[in-house]
Amino acid sequence: MSSSISKPAAPPSSPSPLSSPQLLLARLTRLTSTIPGLDASLMLAQYTSPLIIALLLRLARFRAAHPHLRFSLRGAGASLKGGGEGLVRLAEGWGRAAGSVADARVIMRAFGLLPVLQGLFTLYPNPLKSLLSLFSLKPSALASSKTLPTLQLLSLLAYYPLEHLSWLATKGVVPLAPASIGTATLWSVRFWALYVMLEIYKLRRSHTSLQARGRALQVAKPSVSAAEAGGYELQESSSVEKAPAAPPASPSHAEGVAEATQLRADLIKWKDAVLVNSGYAPLTLHWSTPGGLWSSPLVTAMFGTIAASGQLITEWRKGATT
Repeated sequence: MSSSISKPAAPPSSPSPLSSPQLLLARLTRLTSTIPGLDASLMLAQYTSPLIIALLLRLARFRAAHPHLRFSLRGAGASLKGGGEGLVRLAEGWGRAAGSVADARVIMRAFGLLPVLQGLFTLYPNPLKSLLSLFSLKPSALASSKTLPTLQLLSLLAYYPLEHLSWLATKGVVPLAPASIGTATLWSVRFWALYVMLEIYKLRRSHTSLQARGRALQVAKPSVSAAEAGGYELQESSSVEKAPAAPPASPSHAEGVAEATQLRADLIKWKDAVLVNSGYAPLTLHWSTPGGLWSSPLVTAMFGTIAASGQLITEWRKGATT
């Protein structure tokens, strides 16, 4: 026996930032006024550059093969002639600009150690005692909920100094031999790869938790639909008769809808994190392997663009809540 339940009125949705130039500029300002948002924007520009450069060079080769081909501009009498030298110069300039963007992103990470140290002190107010307990290899210490975030923070604690050291050495600030620079760079990326692998493990655990929460909502709150439970296809027991639906103002229904809304939000965050790490995982494995896993810069650009898009989407969504 089924009964219909009237859903509470949805709160008025905020207007889309694309509905007016003012809203779009305000959203872009919020995005680029934070370091993560600015870094995601610069990262997208950095990793799409090889794709743009490849396109420009292909157009230059086409122009060189067809030197007498003329492209009129809106019938104004202007035309593009020559062998594509201008496109080659443009591609070279674009490459230099992309290198400057990469340097800017490294400089923006100059103080990346500070939040790492803050996170460690938050987890371990008494660092020395906690460190001795962590390396005692006791089952209680290894099974602690702090173990995974601690390992991630320690990997970043090793990554940042090595990255800064190798970058400063390439600029001639720190006197290091080229072989030492290569070693520092290699190990910095390996620690970053460790962080990414741990993040993927966290995402796997989070997905299991999201599924369990969706099933729990469907079982415990019959008034919450499968769509409200985060989009999961959930099994319902056919041997147990459903209780009558609660009235619209029922606290249990309101609580269930609130939990389902939070579940949907967490699922969106999980998908964004999967997108980011699906780009970072192959990149960090490639960079942490001597000689790399591939030779084409376009493959690096593809995975970098995926990671940058995920980060940009994540930071863009944050602007809707501020």
